[in-house]
Amino acid sequence: MPKIVDHNERKAAFFEAACRVIAKEGLVHLTVRAIAKEAGYTTGALSHYFQTKDQVLVEASEYTANLIRDRMRRQERERSGVDALKHVVYEALPMTPEMRGMWNFRLGFWDRASHDKTVQATIESRYREWHRRIARIIRKAQATGELAAEIDPMRVAQGIVSLVDGIGVRVLLTGVRISAKRQQELVDELIDNLPRPAPKERLRAAKSRP
Repeated sequence: MPKIVDHNERKAAFFEAACRVIAKEGLVHLTVRAIAKEAGYTTGALSHYFQTKDQVLVEASEYTANLIRDRMRRQERERSGVDALKHVVYEALPMTPEMRGMWNFRLGFWDRASHDKTVQATIESRYREWHRRIARIIRKAQATGELAAEIDPMRVAQGIVSLVDGIGVRVLLTGVRISAKRQQELVDELIDNLPRPAPKERLRAAKSRP
């Protein structure tokens, strides 16, 4: 009886393998052969699903993005206001070996954007999603009186994302050691310095809550 192949499971194995190769060796060493070997399959098995390396990168990017999305959604669901904002942002920082590996993947993905329009479009979509998520949390914090109403949520979101990108680039590309604690402190300092509402505004926001 022929073996039943779970195609979704096999594709996931290739995504995970691509992430591991980039995390360990960088994008320059990512080849179809390296991905197949890391996943424990032949190059023929890989080519059954993907024709180019960039196709693997786009799909693997979505795979890693889903992992981080789930963590951010949990933080947003379980926390509120400024506390939720901070913890959602922490999830994007290169504070652990796993996240540094994901950052290696991200930097390699960025590099491919200048060569492939599909990769570029995927990156732009990720940033729009990232900005919207942060802006949404900021609006919630404004509604509860934790942040001032005059703050432009999207502008602040762009600033926060730029800070996270800067931390990631410094840690991964320059070899600068920024501890997990210090990374969180940098995020905290930016968010804690956002304008807070006047006492009357806070009182009004508190009265409007159900």
